[in-house]
Amino acid sequence: MPPLSRRDLLKTAAALVPASLGGCADDPGDGTVGGAALARFDHGVASGDPTADAVILWTRATPRDAGETRLPVDWLITSDPALREVVARGRATADAARDYTVKVDVAGLAPGTTYWYRFASGEVASPVGRTRTAPVGTVDRLRFAFVTCSDYSRGYYNVYRRVAERRDLQAVVHLGDYLYENGRQDGVRPQNPPRETVSLGDYRTRYATLRRDGDLQELHRQHPMIWVWDDHEVANNAWRDGAEAHDPATEGDYRARRAAAFQAAHEWLPIRTPDARDLSRIYRRFRYGDLLDLLMIDARQVGRDQPADSLGGTGAGFRQTGAYADPARQMLGAEQERWLGEQLATSTARWRGIGNQVYFSPLKLLGAPRATNLSLFVSNDKWDGYEPARDRVLAMIEASRGNVVVMTGDAHETYAFDITPDPNSPNYDALTGDGSRAVEFVVTSTTSRGDAPVGDSISGLLERLQSGAENLLRLTNPHLKHFNNRLNGYALADITPARWQTEFWTVPLVSRPSREQALDAVWLTLDGSQRLSRGDGASAPMADAPPPAP
Repeated sequence: MPPLSRRDLLKTAAALVPASLGGCADDPGDGTVGGAALARFDHGVASGDPTADAVILWTRATPRDAGETRLPVDWLITSDPALREVVARGRATADAARDYTVKVDVAGLAPGTTYWYRFASGEVASPVGRTRTAPVGTVDRLRFAFVTCSDYSRGYYNVYRRVAERRDLQAVVHLGDYLYENGRQDGVRPQNPPRETVSLGDYRTRYATLRRDGDLQELHRQHPMIWVWDDHEVANNAWRDGAEAHDPATEGDYRARRAAAFQAAHEWLPIRTPDARDLSRIYRRFRYGDLLDLLMIDARQVGRDQPADSLGGTGAGFRQTGAYADPARQMLGAEQERWLGEQLATSTARWRGIGNQVYFSPLKLLGAPRATNLSLFVSNDKWDGYEPARDRVLAMIEASRGNVVVMTGDAHETYAFDITPDPNSPNYDALTGDGSRAVEFVVTSTTSRGDAPVGDSISGLLERLQSGAENLLRLTNPHLKHFNNRLNGYALADITPARWQTEFWTVPLVSRPSREQALDAVWLTLDGSQRLSRGDGASAPMADAPPPAP
């Protein structure tokens, strides 16, 4: 038998250590493998799913030798940005079965604390990342950014860079459509692979393309992320057993495609997988002391029934009759619906935030009191298409007797709603907000809306159409307090015991890199009010913001 080479020894050592470690593993000395590097860190680092005592650390170790199937990767986490005060370190394994991605669940951390972390392969080190654990006990203030809908082909991630620059965020909440499955090649940036993603290899390649983007890498490097999927992580307008954009004749079995998409998502996102035996389940809770319980739900993939038919098959212009009135039809699925009810009923936090994929509030083309059944609704893909399921959640919200705020993605537009089951009824007063049960903020897209048209006669027409659409929506939807369907951006939530304030920030364009942003609107809800009020300006940054990742 020939003598073992150094590479053979490293492979043997790596095989003895699992890929996901909790807390401190066997001490590898200085936190590096030493000697020649076996991998590069082309896709940066990320952290996610922070709790009071644990956080997920993520990287991808791109092998230098294409023949390598298992690579040892060292990690360390420290209490200082210079990486001198080591809190925990260990060794993980990147292997081909998980597309060389590494997820380390580091436990035993202190609550409400900022940490810095790094991975290494030999003499090659990853960028340094920064993360934060959730606080416990009495919490006076929290700040989160909410983002959604980041079609790579539609533009540059200027929104992500602006969010990365905010140093005082507790976390970034991504409400889905982190990835788009389309094969568009004629946009701002070409998709890779140059076709619609269907196979596991396709989805992995698409994630790898996104994660080479410097703005997205910086977002992940500076802040932990709490993510849920929407539809485009699999296919457009998906439900539990299919998708409007999936053609079995040309794209094969949908369940196989969905399984591939789910696997790639759990590999490439810094999510703490709730159930390794069932990757379809991602709904979960995050506690932030006595101030906030954040409930991340899945209103898209795990339990949703196929949307009911509507007039002309367009998904618009339907009434709440026939299948739309069937209480057996599910949006969340029975199991998740029970879970949500339990979380709302048992929460003792001042605020309960619900991270949600599609707008929850009614949105109508023609508004009339619910008893008349004359209203025409805009989209059967949203909660409007599942009104009995929404009624059950509204009953849970009302029974909880707490402050509930729904944060929503998907729409590529900004909305602020009072949440009421019948906005056209005398039981809701649009002037005072009496009759509102909760509030909803819908954040616009990161890139997916594209640039607003300017400078020609067509854009002038579009401007007039936009004004007309807004006027129509406000006339038929009196619970709609704010609407913007022109720009991409993000939402900043600033939360105290007295109020939840949401600031809608926009960027002027995504067709090229830009450092510009603007405050579009500020809305808030006061403790105990369950209704919206207009804010008077942006909140001040937190004075004790920790240093950024170097």
